[in-house]
Amino acid sequence: MRRRTVLGSAIAGAFASVAAVVRPTTAQEATPSPFTGHPQVGVWMVNSPIGRAIAVYSADGSVVTALAASQAGPQGVAFSSTQIGAWESTGARGAHLTVVQLLSDEAGAYAGSVTVDAYQEVSEDGQTWMSGEGSSVTIRDAAHSVVQVIGDDGQVATAVRMTPGFAGFPEATPTAGTPAS
Repeated sequence: MRRRTVLGSAIAGAFASVAAVVRPTTAQEATPSPFTGHPQVGVWMVNSPIGRAIAVYSADGSVVTALAASQAGPQGVAFSSTQIGAWESTGARGAHLTVVQLLSDEAGAYAGSVTVDAYQEVSEDGQTWMSGEGSSVTIRDAAHSVVQVIGDDGQVATAVRMTPGFAGFPEATPTAGTPAS
């Protein structure tokens, strides 16, 4: 019994010693992320040639984009994951990003991937961005063979910065109503 008490005390003492030396870093002591202050950082409502998405650009260079759960493509309708990737600054308002999205079929089997490689420029007021020259989308099948590349064909993605109270959707277009009789 005494040996267990001594051993327990020794282990507890070791942890206490480590805890006294190792302390968590506070926000004031942390090294700033490489893109802190870049206008690309934030949450954006994206309008792309394939539809709406919500993108989050973090100051550490990561990006996550939420899209519709399914989409039509050259291989038919597939279920799609969130796009995850990285971005880097190309200037005061410019950014280059690469994100990957995984596709699956109706049985849940891996069906391929979509890679977006895009160049974007944030507006001077920091509230919108537009994709630019050199952007492309590469679609691969389950064997990683390229099925289709959509290049710089004039189709652009645009985005509006989301803020509390403003989701970024455009103004609604009124539809023609049924006339009253």
